[in-house]
Amino acid sequence: MKKELKMKVLFFGILFAVLVGILLFYYRPGNSVLKVGIFYGSNWEVPGTVHYDIFDQAIEKYKKEYGNIEIEYEEGIPSKDYSEWLAGKILEGDEPDVYLVMDEDFYSLVSVGALKNLDLLLSDDSEADCNLFYQSACQAGEYQGKQYALPMECNPTLMFVNKTLLKKEGIEVPDHDWTWDDFYEICKEVTKDSDGDGRIDQFGYCDYTWIQAVYSNGIRPFNEDGTESYFTDERFIESIQFVKKLQQINDNYLVSSNDFDLGKVVFRPLSFSDYRTYMPYPWRIKKYSDFEWNCIPMPSGPEGDNISSMDVLMAGISARTTKTREAWQFLKMLTMDEEIQSLVYADTSGASALKAVSTSQKTMELLNKDTPGGQDIDMSLLDQTIEQAVIPEKFKTYHEVYEKADNDLSALLMSEDDISTSMFNLKNEIDKMIQP
Repeated sequence: MKKELKMKVLFFGILFAVLVGILLFYYRPGNSVLKVGIFYGSNWEVPGTVHYDIFDQAIEKYKKEYGNIEIEYEEGIPSKDYSEWLAGKILEGDEPDVYLVMDEDFYSLVSVGALKNLDLLLSDDSEADCNLFYQSACQAGEYQGKQYALPMECNPTLMFVNKTLLKKEGIEVPDHDWTWDDFYEICKEVTKDSDGDGRIDQFGYCDYTWIQAVYSNGIRPFNEDGTESYFTDERFIESIQFVKKLQQINDNYLVSSNDFDLGKVVFRPLSFSDYRTYMPYPWRIKKYSDFEWNCIPMPSGPEGDNISSMDVLMAGISARTTKTREAWQFLKMLTMDEEIQSLVYADTSGASALKAVSTSQKTMELLNKDTPGGQDIDMSLLDQTIEQAVIPEKFKTYHEVYEKADNDLSALLMSEDDISTSMFNLKNEIDKMIQP
């Protein structure tokens, strides 16, 4: 009996030792590796972005706070190749635990089940709060009411203004609450043959499109689920008519971005990343050397507001990660930590989606230190623009139907066809494409 008891004690002792050994092997510091997916270069196609610095500092801070896991990422993946690289990793079943999500990839990643639903992680973590973000930026990571990614940085559209050209014409830079009427009247006044050779060579605007007019008039092309289009809505038709009216000022001459670069155009919609890249020296000298410029909100339509669209670079967690806790802690640090998010302004051309960072005195000083005298970035403008920005819809056929709408509407604006009739026909065609 004693021998049998000794054997049982020995057996359970050995079993306990084996279990402890296994636990120590798999959970000892440095043995577990959290893989992170990032790219180099800019998501916004401008020079000067370095994500490595942000991630390196986030990793260093993570290790100081948690210290029980290694974090690594693969270097050398350019932004233009990142989507393909990530898709390949997912197909191989070897995707990173945490990875950056480009806005054009978000729907595809959600639809194939590659991104983890973050709702439970958010609700169970008292330190996590989506209200820390601008609502518009956080919505970029939502699909069908569920949160699948958090905003890493954002890039709203602003209206660039050639201040030198306006001053020459004796016109004040518009206020932040300017309207379509203001936009039209200024464009009409400045568009002219300035050298007397019989050809118009000075213009009011370039690259202002139908979608920008639509957003600023309180309407969108499609509903959120992509099951209905709004092309026959009065606000939509009014927007198309306004762009048509603008084009007639130029006798339908297509003003190019090169005309703006040469200082011949007053207004041009561009992204915040363009502002940040081309305002400071030396890029400013290379891009726009002959005139002073700044940015203001987009003009508001009769039924809308001074709003525009915004792109968002997000970060999410792999649905197949075996390190959910560690992945969530690192994702929070990347997106919700003010110290790390302040690096968005130091190392990238985008804007932070954290309200506290984008409205801080420290951020204002950082953004303005390299800009020419009198050209300080208006932080209230940035705050308002991000807060009110429109995030394009996300549904399976979005890119296909948007391309169809853009092609047809661009042709319509150059034709003499009746706008209301054409919009009715376009709606029928688009609805056939998006109906399930």
